[in-house]
Amino acid sequence: MIRKPLLVGIALASTILLQGCANTTHVINLAPEANIESQQRTNTHSIKVNVSGFDGSAIGSIDTGIGEHADITIANNVSVALYQSIQSSLTQLGFTPSQGRTPSTSITYTIEELSYTTKTLSLKTEAKLVNDIKVTVEKGAKTYTANFKSEKIDQYGSLPDREDVEQEINDLVGKTVARSLEDPTILDMLSN
Repeated sequence: MIRKPLLVGIALASTILLQGCANTTHVINLAPEANIESQQRTNTHSIKVNVSGFDGSAIGSIDTGIGEHADITIANNVSVALYQSIQSSLTQLGFTPSQGRTPSTSITYTIEELSYTTKTLSLKTEAKLVNDIKVTVEKGAKTYTANFKSEKIDQYGSLPDREDVEQEINDLVGKTVARSLEDPTILDMLSN
């Protein structure tokens, strides 16, 4: 008779301890790489890149169906990371942003959304990653604005590793930047 309450108590204590261990923070480093084929484009005017729109470091959290939780925060400066990715992508396309006539052609990336949210589906967890970027190019009196939104939905049973979450977010942001630099109007405005 004493054995049954003891076993229930041990099981309850184990559950509480495991629940406490299941809370963590995934600290990620944003370093998106846009997969862009090298091209031989040139720019007549210098290109000034601006990035804005994301303040803070928290982008969401993961709550699994088995009670695990992880907050997701970005360790580095999102604007700087995106700026470096855009500069690298422009160079791959053949542009030399620092060279050319003035006035400069201005290209502004505004991060409208960068989020990672989850919902529980029985014992599975569905994660939704969203990256929405507004790009505005200004050249003289001409202005062109376009939005580029990327989403990815994934499912898993237990808490994904920090490295996997970091890779997914960097891939998504990289794809969004690549799509923006495939826009023919943006390329034409940067070239001429």
